[in-house]
Amino acid sequence: MGIMMVLAAIALPSFSQSMAAYRLNSATTGLQNIIETARFNAVRRNTEIDLRQTVVNGRTYFYVDLAKNATYVNTDPTYAVPTYVQLAPAAAPAASTTGLPNTKALGNGCIGFNAQGVAVYTTCGGGVQSVWFLSLGVANGAGGYRAITVTTMGQAKSWGGSASGSWKAM
Repeated sequence: MGIMMVLAAIALPSFSQSMAAYRLNSATTGLQNIIETARFNAVRRNTEIDLRQTVVNGRTYFYVDLAKNATYVNTDPTYAVPTYVQLAPAAAPAASTTGLPNTKALGNGCIGFNAQGVAVYTTCGGGVQSVWFLSLGVANGAGGYRAITVTTMGQAKSWGGSASGSWKAM
């Protein structure tokens, strides 16, 4: 019984770390999927479509603004950021450590895509082309950090990183 308790005490931190990494990967995949949904809808509808960020009842949501009115409607494709995930956590590596030029945080809470699926910057970026950068982490930093970049060509890419290092493509 004592040996089992010692083994459990050794394994528990590793299990907690693995669980945090799994949850963070899942949240990153969900956010990347809603970005791709916005891009797909822009191409499919042959018009500019924005992915927007909003807060409803204290919870952060990303939604595809199909009505193009910058107002969340519960029929819009939506991704609710899990409550255990923080956007832009303080200890995450800087966006500049991705090695991508002109990387900056999500502008005006939205990402726009045109009918060709290319990022547009008139509504969401003040006209300045850049690589959009969204970083994610859990409250205690367990499991490292994740990020999603959206290039000027509209391509979304996942990254992983630790507080002590730089971002690495996943």
